[in-house]
Amino acid sequence: STCARAEARRARVGGGTRGGARVPVVVRASGDTEDTLSALDRLVPGARREAEARAPPPAAEDGETPAGSLEAEARPRAIVREVTVELEPPDNVAVASFEVASASTRVVQSVIAPPLGIAFEESAAGEIVVAEIVPGSNAERAGAGSVAVGDVLRACSAMIPEMKYGVGGLMLGGNGRPGFRRVLFVAPAGDDFNTGVSFDQTMAALISNAKAGNFEVNLVVERRSASSS
Repeated sequence: STCARAEARRARVGGGTRGGARVPVVVRASGDTEDTLSALDRLVPGARREAEARAPPPAAEDGETPAGSLEAEARPRAIVREVTVELEPPDNVAVASFEVASASTRVVQSVIAPPLGIAFEESAAGEIVVAEIVPGSNAERAGAGSVAVGDVLRACSAMIPEMKYGVGGLMLGGNGRPGFRRVLFVAPAGDDFNTGVSFDQTMAALISNAKAGNFEVNLVVERRSASSS
């Protein structure tokens, strides 16, 4: 039914307190993708700030319309915002770009400790929207300038497993130890959004921060004016 479908596409990441009682973590998402990040093509690895500053702009790929051509000028101009997210400064800084709804759109970054206490929903427009801020949660304590109901999630930090080796460990044939690497996950939206699957992948990225050891979560949200929403 329609109601059951909507229920399956809503997830609360982290709990909070309500009336003095602990609100449990509730995640309602299909499949077992909460335990794995399968959308590896949406992960943006970080780099040192100096390296990011030296990186040249990406070249146009084959088949792309060159900027300034008549065909490009005839199309409506997309409004693109670039964000720099300090995952673990100064050694781990990620940069991502995405289209926003209008020139009046704000892109807001915040860092919140888990449990977040945010309920996300999949919208009919193919976006992941903040549906609720749990009273007494870390998200509420972060303030209105952090995350608000109606914001569209555009990116978040995620932790992916990798082997850690000490200095010279690989050369000497030493064994590594399991660890995690902090990356930026760009949330699918619009044409890139795969109903159901994209929601689960994004929730898995959010939850991975807590599973790796209760790391703080970097959130990037799009906040639209009433006229552009």
